[in-house]
Amino acid sequence: MPARLTAYLPGEAAAEFLLASGVPALVGRLPGCDIQLGHPSLSREHARLEPVGDSWRLRDLGSKNGCTVNGAAPTDEPLGDHAWLRFGDVTCEFRTLDEAALARARADAGSRQQASAVHLRALEQAPALPDLLQGTLSAVVELAGCQRGFLLLMERGQAQVRAWQGLDAPALAAPAFAGSVGAVEKSLGGRHPVVLNDASSDEAFAARASVVAGGIRALVCLPLVLGDEVLGLVYADSREPGRAITRLDLELLSAFAERATLWLAVKRSELQLDGASRAAWPTMAANRGAQP
Repeated sequence: MPARLTAYLPGEAAAEFLLASGVPALVGRLPGCDIQLGHPSLSREHARLEPVGDSWRLRDLGSKNGCTVNGAAPTDEPLGDHAWLRFGDVTCEFRTLDEAALARARADAGSRQQASAVHLRALEQAPALPDLLQGTLSAVVELAGCQRGFLLLMERGQAQVRAWQGLDAPALAAPAFAGSVGAVEKSLGGRHPVVLNDASSDEAFAARASVVAGGIRALVCLPLVLGDEVLGLVYADSREPGRAITRLDLELLSAFAERATLWLAVKRSELQLDGASRAAWPTMAANRGAQP
């Protein structure tokens, strides 16, 4: 029976792998592995998933950091329809799929690409700056499978919230802001996307007051960078369990953010002239004083 393995690599977008019925899959760090997980806690050839009957079983190939199945050492027993696996420090969700579910999973990638293209066309037709900002944010929230978010723009050296969804302006400026301030700072400072699929278990963010107070489960931050200049950032998160933010999602989101950045750059001259709503964003210094 076919199956899907979703790998939650620490600090990265999730990696999804479809396992073909009757075909063993080698798990490891080497590029030639069927399930390549480039994390230092994995051995070069760490384990193998083997089809057995209507399910699969896991065999450890003498890895240094071991494997677990639902928290216990693997045995010859089948994994069943669903199991949580661990290879070194990487947690994975295993789930068998019937043929209909497999077809849906394969079609899902195409549908997400189509959705991204639809949003891009809508932004091209945005008549004014506020529409462009709100359209960019709404697209990122939807494409990431999140519930809420906001868009920051850098204006006169200060970050200003120029669009929001599922949040209100006072909440954004409050010391107890329920989004991940740390993720925003990391993304802006490093000029690269930040993705978390379980913020509560990530060592870098789990203790942040904003993560604890907000009950954040998954989030993505996309800096809007043009050359050497950071124009702003789009943030989206979810407080409820849902589908993982995958590598494909991040690829689509990053490409979308690049296009949106170009359109924002064209309209930058309007930033000082328009009357779009905005909310203050606490400075990084203020954040450090108010939050761990």
